[in-house]
This record gives sequence, C-alpha cells and structure tokens, in this order.
Amino acid sequence: MIFRIAAIVPLGLAACGQLDPLPLGAEGPVTATAHAYAPAAPAVSYGGYRVAEPADWRGVNDAQAGR
Repeated sequence: MIFRIAAIVPLGLAACGQLDPLPLGAEGPVTATAHAYAPAAPAVSYGGYRVAEPADWRGVNDAQAGR
C-alpha cells in the first residue's frame, strides 16, 4: 500500500503543476483552403451484389482459391 502512495503522490503533484508554454509556430496545421472540394463520385465502383441463400462453404473456398 505504501508503494502505491509513493507512486501516486509525485504523479498527483506533477499533474497540478503549470504547463510549459508552447514554442512559437506550434499553432497546428494550416486550415483547408476554400477551393478544396470533395470528389463528386466514390473512388471505388459498386458491383451490385444480389441477396442469395448461403452457399456451401467448400464451393466458396474453392472459388476463392481459384480451383
């Protein structure tokens, strides 16, 4: 129990201390420009899969393995 108190007291005192000021130029990244538009279409085309009954797992594995 004393070991826990000995570990918690310095951490608690350090948490209450004042922080160092940030260096100059550390304001963060530059904001996005006004003319940066999002793309109009998705980057990947959708294949249009249909809902079907579950297939036999052996057939699915063979199809993925290229047999």
